Amino acid sequence: MESNILKRLREWFQKNAATLPWRPADLDAPRDPYAVWISETMLQQTQVATVRDYFVKWMKRFPDIETLAKASEEEVFRYWQGLGYYSRARNILKTAKMVCEMSTAHSEMPRTRKELEALPGIGAYTAGAILSLAYHQKEAILDGNLVRIFSRFYALDFLPTDKTPEGRTGAINNSGAETYWKYAREVADSPKAYMHNEALMELGRTVCKNKNPDCANCPLKGGCRAKAEGRAEEFPPRRKREQKAWRGTALVVESADGKILAVSAGQPFLAGQAALPHFESSRNATAGIPAEAEAYFNADNVVSIKECGSFRHNITVHKIECKVLHVKLATKASKDTAKQFAPLWIKKGEVFGKLANSFSLKALKTALK
Repeated sequence: MESNILKRLREWFQKNAATLPWRPADLDAPRDPYAVWISETMLQQTQVATVRDYFVKWMKRFPDIETLAKASEEEVFRYWQGLGYYSRARNILKTAKMVCEMSTAHSEMPRTRKELEALPGIGAYTAGAILSLAYHQKEAILDGNLVRIFSRFYALDFLPTDKTPEGRTGAINNSGAETYWKYAREVADSPKAYMHNEALMELGRTVCKNKNPDCANCPLKGGCRAKAEGRAEEFPPRRKREQKAWRGTALVVESADGKILAVSAGQPFLAGQAALPHFESSRNATAGIPAEAEAYFNADNVVSIKECGSFRHNITVHKIECKVLHVKLATKASKDTAKQFAPLWIKKGEVFGKLANSFSLKALKTALK
């Protein structure tokens, strides 16, 4: 992008920048790298309107990386509950611990791309955001907003994930990713890289939107090829996201001493975090105890089993329809129950606060309402 267009971009951003809890009033001020890391990680796959409150609550409970590093995974998941993609929360905690172990002094996020990208959950985009927004380095970023803007501005009819866009306009080295990163690096090759990067993210969110882009009020309209050709909504090319239907059963297993069984291994979804047992089953499964359920308890110990209804839920590409069974046992909670699934027994009165994922909470509400 030419310098005069970038100048108009900066001027637009200074007038139109939204007030956000992670954005200082002074747009030229360096940021807290910890706050940048948390906000940008939360914003992956999640709308700004949703992230606002989560970020505020998170920073109140975990105001710095040292506080976060001392937290349990269970508590971190509670503050992440509702944001989805829980591997992000797990990686945040791992990275916090690693950063604090790296230095006995005041812990700080690394200042090089190589060091940052070596940390769990920090990829090229997040590393660039930290280096650019917090440390004001001339580092590029590339998120969905910038991909959309570059695709329209340069009329690129391919995506970064396309490996061989041969013969396509603007393609470099037959690599979609290299083409887009080249343009991102050009934008970042400036003392104002931090402002260019954030301004483009804001522009993509509010003006150069996926649907109904406001081309008339875009500061880039003077150089945008898609705007000149009247084809803005044709870029970037659409890639249909295939949804997969999943039907199954979730178990609310209650012991004789009033505890609910959670497991953290061997599950179709939510592997590695405490969740209610669940398994795939047909919509018209026979009544009684499903054979798959007997992996989680001894059928001889069942006092009662109740069909509580069903709920719908989405996890990544999976469109879930799940039946809920409430199983009461005659025996007390035991670590030997469902041992292969890493069991965790939670007091019934505490289970809504202990299980952080929405899937389990929906199942619990269905069974214990």
